[in-house]
Amino acid sequence: MENFKAPLSIRIIFVVNEIIFWLFGLVVAAALVFAVIIWCGGFKEDMQLHVNLPVEFSSKETGLFIRGNSPVKVELVELTGNLHLIDTPHDLSSLFAIAMVVMTGIMFYMLFTFRVFMHNVRSGIIFNLINIRQLKIISIGLFVIWIMAKLYAYLMWLLVVRRLNFGTIDFSNNQRGFILLLFCSLFLWVLSHIFKKGVQLQEENSLTI
Repeated sequence: MENFKAPLSIRIIFVVNEIIFWLFGLVVAAALVFAVIIWCGGFKEDMQLHVNLPVEFSSKETGLFIRGNSPVKVELVELTGNLHLIDTPHDLSSLFAIAMVVMTGIMFYMLFTFRVFMHNVRSGIIFNLINIRQLKIISIGLFVIWIMAKLYAYLMWLLVVRRLNFGTIDFSNNQRGFILLLFCSLFLWVLSHIFKKGVQLQEENSLTI
């Protein structure tokens, strides 16, 4: 084990993860400071909050696509974007601050868990119970984030989008599914069971030698 040299791809992933982990740590610290300022009323009514819209929207206006001497009528459809809450009320900004802190906290813990996992893999410790637990933690974390994202999308549609009134914009009722998060969660859960099988095979081989 002492002479184990990790493949180049593992070492690259390890270095990239280290950089992302510490940079995201700064993001979490900044998010906490920002949230505390909001909760203490630091911005009051001067808060200019931008929140993600979880539904697609289309413009009723038509434009022109200039194609030589034959302009073509066009429309903007199935758009995505953010909603700017001008002079955001303090109660709304406080709620979004709570969501931001919870989400960044979960993501930071998942990055920390993946960091421990990569330290083990880089050291040649691959098929063991600790790595299985790390994979399961990340999988559960992604599943929790998926649930939170779906809940955010539903509440935003129910409490905000349905009450928006733009004369030239139609909002869709279809909320985003965030399927990639769910797929990654299930994939890592299956991968943890593959690692578990690897541990069992490793133990069987050690007993037969």
